[in-house]
Amino acid sequence: MKNIKYGAMVISLMILISGCAKVDKQYQVKSAANQLKTLMVTFADGTGSFRPKEGEPYPDNLTIEIPWYYPDGAMTETKLDSLFLTATLPNSAYMIPAFGVKNLTAPKAFSLTAQSGAVHNYTITAVRKRSNKTEIKVFKLNEANISGIIINKTVIIPTSTIDITHQTATVELAYYAKISPDPSVARDYSHPVVFTVTADDGTTAKDTVRIGIPVKVPVGFASVKKLWSKSAGDLQFTDYQNISIAVSGDYLVLPFSNEWDGGSTAKYYDRKSGNYAGDLDVTGVSGLYSIANDSKGNIVGINNIYAGMNVCLFKWSSVNAAPKLLARSTDWSSVGSTFYGRKLSVFGDLDGDAIIMATTDGTNAGGANRILRWTVKNGVIVSQDPESMVYPRDWGWVAKAVPAGPHQTDNFFVCSNLPIFMDYINGANFSMISSFSSNYIDGMRDATPALTYFEFNGGKYTAIIDAGPWSSAMHMFNVTDPSKMALAAGSGDAYNAFHVFDGSSDYIACPSPNWNITGDVAVGPVSENGFTMTVYFLTTNGGVNAYELSCIDATKFN
Repeated sequence: MKNIKYGAMVISLMILISGCAKVDKQYQVKSAANQLKTLMVTFADGTGSFRPKEGEPYPDNLTIEIPWYYPDGAMTETKLDSLFLTATLPNSAYMIPAFGVKNLTAPKAFSLTAQSGAVHNYTITAVRKRSNKTEIKVFKLNEANISGIIINKTVIIPTSTIDITHQTATVELAYYAKISPDPSVARDYSHPVVFTVTADDGTTAKDTVRIGIPVKVPVGFASVKKLWSKSAGDLQFTDYQNISIAVSGDYLVLPFSNEWDGGSTAKYYDRKSGNYAGDLDVTGVSGLYSIANDSKGNIVGINNIYAGMNVCLFKWSSVNAAPKLLARSTDWSSVGSTFYGRKLSVFGDLDGDAIIMATTDGTNAGGANRILRWTVKNGVIVSQDPESMVYPRDWGWVAKAVPAGPHQTDNFFVCSNLPIFMDYINGANFSMISSFSSNYIDGMRDATPALTYFEFNGGKYTAIIDAGPWSSAMHMFNVTDPSKMALAAGSGDAYNAFHVFDGSSDYIACPSPNWNITGDVAVGPVSENGFTMTVYFLTTNGGVNAYELSCIDATKFN
């Protein structure tokens, strides 16, 4: 988003110039801020993303654990002599020695000096650590062709009439772990069988395989498990190119194109591991900007104004499919001849009923401040021209409109990056139903670049990004009752039931600052058994975190 970056530079220059004005000495106060934040360590090539064991506010002594092997699953041993350090420093503070590529084979001392001259000394120690993971990821009885359901350290074999008294098993473990006794030897699983899993560092855990039926919690999800995290270097990001994400089948899709780089490029990755898998076919797609996915894994993409084709939507049925033109507006009137396409969302099934929404740039950025809405019925888009609604609250460059249903009159959310607001709107008459509190979380960063709505096990949720140039975090809220949206952080038990996932400590750091403050969230399908679903959190210039939500009650099974 070239205009965002340059706009920020102009604003910064204006601030700098105004800061040169003479200030009466009695009002001059030098900042004493010298607290380090969002420390991240990568390898010198930009791969990896490691944070201190200690949480914020950081103590004087910090320890960075570097995995013994990297990437996960490889047998390449890591080294500590070329590690790249980045962090957020207070304004006007400086670090000696400066962060960057450092040799951390021994503890290294750093001094952070505030504008006032106050000094905070830190010692950073890096240690190589073998994996302590003892997880069983997959357990399958081969002859019976039955997959176990894993709940903590118990593997549940669903009750059936199939004879399981003489079964071999296929097991997938956490990398570098071992299991005994050998599951490839046939056993009687009609009675509980205990296995011992030994991690690479020698940690052991016992897992019991037994017959049973998992029990769901009454509504929503019961737990959140982080599946993996990939840095910008791991995913081969290019600064500012990766602003949206979609899920299709077994893959994540990430565009690598924007309005100032031109062209159309998108890559897809194995969504179970985050490993690169291929390039999306973009034949005939000019100026691909943002993408989104429907409930069945269809991908929809939107162009940008520089494509010169009017407002276009494209559809891919899978990552291996050729794109098809879904809609092309007759002119530029729907976007007021201003910039559009930074955000895109869809709810429903593009082969059935669905709503697609996008936004233009806002009034505060010289844009039209509009929400675009396309309706799909029985797999056919109703009109090539979207409905175009001028939103009554002003935003800047980035806003996202998110449908909460597949029909034209269904409600929707509107999320503004700067200024921050998140509204829930009646889809029939466009009146406001509710709005998030201005202090919806503690210790907010700078902006809110993305909100995504999803439903799981009868519960309704939003996943929201709290972002700044150097780091972003994801939070999830239970919006089944829309009135709860107005709750402020720290407002007791009701707020705790509303704020169902706090990702503040699991932030994604940006080694190259994300001055545009962009990112996105995509939601994968619910598993066939209805027990799990996945959420993927993208930070531009930073990377992607993958989470699994489970509605299994870990304390119960029949």
